[in-house]
Amino acid sequence: MIEHTLQTGSLAAFFALVEQLPAFQGHLFRGQADAAWQLVPNLYRLNPNLAVGSVAKNFDYLEAQLIDRFFQEGLPYLPALERNYSNDRALAQHFGVPTRLLDWSEDPLVAAFFAVERWDTPTDAAVFMILPEARYRREDVVSLGPHQVIAFRPPAIDRRIPAQRSVFTYHPHDPDDQPFVSLDKRQNIGGKIGNPAGKGGSVRGFAKIIIPQAIKRALFVRLSGVGVDRRNLFPGLDGVGADTAARARTGLWM
Repeated sequence: MIEHTLQTGSLAAFFALVEQLPAFQGHLFRGQADAAWQLVPNLYRLNPNLAVGSVAKNFDYLEAQLIDRFFQEGLPYLPALERNYSNDRALAQHFGVPTRLLDWSEDPLVAAFFAVERWDTPTDAAVFMILPEARYRREDVVSLGPHQVIAFRPPAIDRRIPAQRSVFTYHPHDPDDQPFVSLDKRQNIGGKIGNPAGKGGSVRGFAKIIIPQAIKRALFVRLSGVGVDRRNLFPGLDGVGADTAARARTGLWM
C-alpha cells in the first residue's frame, strides 16, 4: 500500500496527492476519522461464537441470520426492492446491519469530509484509495472468483446514496480458518497500475493519505466552503441541523 501524508489543509494539496496515482479516476475513496483504524467490514469485527464450520463459514451463517432478522423485523418499512444476494446486503448495510461490505465513494471530497468531520478529536485521520479489480452490476455478483476487490453500486434507496456517490466492495475471507485479515495488512489488494514513481513495472492501486490532526479543521472548513457538508450529503432536515451545529463548532456558521 502506498502511503502519503497531507502537509496542508488545502483542497489543492489534497487533490495533488490523489492525482499522483495513475488511474486515480477509477479509484474509490473511503474516509476514516482515525488513521489507526483498520479496513475491516463490520461483520468481521464481531465474534460469531458458533461452531458450524470454519471461521469463514461461521461468519457466513452469522451474516445470513442478521439479514434474515433485519428483513423480518423491518418488513413494514422496507422499500420495494427485488431481493437477491447483493440487494439484501446493500440494504442491510445502509441501515446499519453488520455485513461483509465496505462503504466507499467515487468522490474523494466526500471521503475527505468523513475523515475530518470530527476535526476536534485528537487523532490523525485518513483517506484510503482503492482500485477495484472488477466492477459488476449488483445483480451479477454471485462469487468473488479470483478477485480480491469487487465493487458495485447500491440501489438508490434514499437520497443519501446518490448524494454520497456510494459504492460497496466485497472482499474474500482468506484463509477460511483464520480471523479476517484487514485490507491494509494484505499485499494483494487493488488492481495493478503503472508505477507512479516512474521506475517501470506496476504497483497495486491501493493508497492511504494520512491527514494530521493539526490540519483537520482547516480541511473541514474548506470542504464546507464548497458545499461538501452534512446538508448536502444527508439531504433532509437532519442533515441541515447537523450541518448548522457543525458550522457553529468551527465558529464559522454564517
